[in-house]
Parts: sequence; C-alpha cells; structure tokens
Amino acid sequence: MIENLLRPEVLFSNALVCLVTFLLTRWALKRKKAPQQTEAVVQIPKQTKDGQAVLETSLTTLQSYKNNLNKYGYTYFQETTPIVIQQLQAEANSLIPGNTNQIIIELLQNNYEKLAAFQQEEVIDTKKQELEVLNHVNKTIIIWRNLLKESR
Repeated sequence: MIENLLRPEVLFSNALVCLVTFLLTRWALKRKKAPQQTEAVVQIPKQTKDGQAVLETSLTTLQSYKNNLNKYGYTYFQETTPIVIQQLQAEANSLIPGNTNQIIIELLQNNYEKLAAFQQEEVIDTKKQELEVLNHVNKTIIIWRNLLKESR
C-alpha cells in the first residue's frame, strides 16, 4: 500500500492537486468582494440656512461614494448610485434658499443631475463608465473643497 503512494506518478498528481487547490483558494480570496446588500435608507436632514454645513455633509457623502466605487467597482455604481442621488437631493432640499445659498443649491443640483445622467446612459464599457463617474466625483470634490475654503 505504501509502495503505491510513493510512486512518482502518484506523488506528481498529489502535488498538482495541491498546487491547483492553493491557486484557486488564493484567487477566490483576492477577487473583489461585492458590496453587502443592506437596506439603505436616505437620511433627510433638517431644514437649515447654513450652506456650508450642507455642502460639508454632501462632500462627506461624495467622498464615501468615491471610496466605495473605487473599492467595489461597477457593481457598486449600478446598485448604489440611485440611493446616493436621493441622499444628495435630500441634502440639497434641506437648504433654505437665500442669496448666499443659491450657488450651493445650484452646485448640489448640477451634481446629482450629472450622476443621474451617468445612471441613465447605455453602457458599453463598464470600466470606462466607472472612470468617467470617478472623474466627475473627483472634480466635484475639488470644486466643493475650494468653495468651502473660500467661504471660511
């Protein structure tokens, strides 16, 4: 019995099986995990005249969206963008219109309208779509940060 296990062809096949198992396990652990399906609820903020606070909240929302989009890819874009758009709309609607807040309201509206346009587009290349959305989000974050620095 032991003589059969020590034959070269048996040892080779056992080594091959171990190698394949190792590589498959490693691949399965390294591939991107899909985001967990949680019931996302849009948090409606209180009405306020503080445009900076609303812009900071929206900036935090966008940064979180960007980080998760980088982490999970196009799947995250498909599943979560409508929720992010609703959240940004709720944040924009919480801002009481006024002379100083009009620019902020327009920036917020332009952002969620652009994200909605990305969501409506017919997608041929998912990686290209993902990069375009990330580019838009990065530009928006930069613009909003600069606006917050100027207003302080």
